[in-house]
Amino acid sequence: MATFSVRFAAIAMSAFVPASDAAVTAATLAELTARPYLELLEVAPTVSFGPQEFEALRKELGKQREADKERLKKEDKELDRRLADLRSQLKSLNTEASSDTAKAAARRNTIHCEILRLEKEQGAKRLEREHGLQATFDNKLAKVDLIEHWPARRKEIEALIARGQARQRRYGDVEDIGVRKISTDQEKDIKLGEEAIKDIKLYSLMPPVLEDKEVTAFVQNLAERIGDNSDMKVHAKVTVLRSEEINAFALPGGFLFVNTGLIERAETESELAGVISHELAHVSARHGAQLLKRAQMASLFLEAAQVFAMIVTGGVSGIGTYYALQYGFFGLAMVIDLNLLGVNRKFEDEADQLGTQYAWRSGYDPRGFITFFDKMASEKGYVKSASFFRTHPPFLTRMLSAASEIEYLPKQSDLTVDSATFRQFKGHLSDVLEKEVREQKERPSLRKEPVCPEEAPVLTGTGSTPVPCEELY
Repeated sequence: MATFSVRFAAIAMSAFVPASDAAVTAATLAELTARPYLELLEVAPTVSFGPQEFEALRKELGKQREADKERLKKEDKELDRRLADLRSQLKSLNTEASSDTAKAAARRNTIHCEILRLEKEQGAKRLEREHGLQATFDNKLAKVDLIEHWPARRKEIEALIARGQARQRRYGDVEDIGVRKISTDQEKDIKLGEEAIKDIKLYSLMPPVLEDKEVTAFVQNLAERIGDNSDMKVHAKVTVLRSEEINAFALPGGFLFVNTGLIERAETESELAGVISHELAHVSARHGAQLLKRAQMASLFLEAAQVFAMIVTGGVSGIGTYYALQYGFFGLAMVIDLNLLGVNRKFEDEADQLGTQYAWRSGYDPRGFITFFDKMASEKGYVKSASFFRTHPPFLTRMLSAASEIEYLPKQSDLTVDSATFRQFKGHLSDVLEKEVREQKERPSLRKEPVCPEEAPVLTGTGSTPVPCEELY
């Protein structure tokens, strides 16, 4: 059995630059946990740490998490104070005269912009405190566990392959993909998926569809390529959503929704293929159909709008909630996946394994999903990637499942990591989104919105500093 590195030595992953043996030997356990998963899979068998070192680091990470929680709580209280002060200024402004002078109107607009900016900042910090910190430290702990447990896992895999028992693992018949039976009656799920889409649209929870034929065609062709090399018995039907949230989700029947935020964040074609393969694996295994309850659809979608508007706006109703519902859409995929698709260890483990197989069978380097997952786990600014981790738990299981399956798969030296076509596609998408932003700004609206300058001035008495007033879209 060849090692992880030898089996894929012919594949150049831009995100993976192995460290020297000397650097690895000198690195502390804490320093190693800052390295990418692919690198840790390579170096874990070459380092040696005792049980006490692993336990000490886990305790230290727990202390850091609690300290960060306290820091975020203090920052939240400070934002509350600043928002209260700004609203107090509005009250004072309203007592000065029956109507605004030009100077008063300008100041009112400035205060409105600052309130919106702080509400958005507060919502992001609360989301980070309630969910982001957990993801950050789960990621670090998973890397500690990976260093400790991967060497033994790899030896087990090597032993099974040496004994000719690799195909005895669950879904080990990879040469039979497309012929084997993963699930039955997938065609019956099409109507279920169509009904789910109707409910999403009924409650106006669907982000705007990106109306660009080239972008849709590229993602559709990629999904079809993967679908043709999977166990799906239905056709993949792709919709690209104009949303900065980094996520994708598949509904029963092969309805695949991919956010532009996720496409933008994928640096290679194999990363995007890895995510799509995972989602289509849910369709193949009929995970959604097993738990989707038609009667609960409406209440769940309404809950999505209410709960995540509260998270994003920090619990403040008003104009901030309006913008969250119209332009944020944080958490829609989270609610869909967790409640409707029934995310749990079994289903996610199956989707990881099957998705790895589908990417490989389609000619893509299956490590693309690992590099994308790793990148999201290390992302600064948790809001845009929040649902990616809420809908794809847990960390260690994910990495061990994907890495183990890669070890089992027959060796191929010509797997695709990236392509010039994908880079051209990404450039086109960037141009399309920039154009849409410009057009959105120029589009007339029935709702009167504050016009926020690029640089918000210091507001007397708020303790704030000049901060760019963020765009509302």
